[in-house]
Amino acid sequence: MTHLIAYLLAAAITVPPLATWLYYMIARRIIRKRRNAFLHSVQTTAVFYIFSVMIMLQIILQHTVIGYMIGFLAVLFITIVLMHHKHRGEIVFKHVWRIFLRICFLLFGPLYILLLMTGVIITFIRQ
Repeated sequence: MTHLIAYLLAAAITVPPLATWLYYMIARRIIRKRRNAFLHSVQTTAVFYIFSVMIMLQIILQHTVIGYMIGFLAVLFITIVLMHHKHRGEIVFKHVWRIFLRICFLLFGPLYILLLMTGVIITFIRQ
């Protein structure tokens, strides 16, 4: 059972668009509303895109980037908290967390595709 979970987690990190699509299909059957199912799947699978981009950057750059990623994500989260406080007056971390995950999906989704194409090109050039 633990091997199955490990394989599913590895596949989700390796191919996050597939994980997003599968999660969306499952959520759509449970939630019944397309928009809510899509937002729920985006929020849930954004973490896979973050890890995937981090791993791809490490492979392409041949340098550890985990510190930079944590710093970037921390600055992004703090910025969202400050903007949420300015807009609403009080901080509701449930809302802030949802906004953070959606923005991460919007940033790291295209970056995943860009790094995927870059990795393929670099692999062909190095051979």
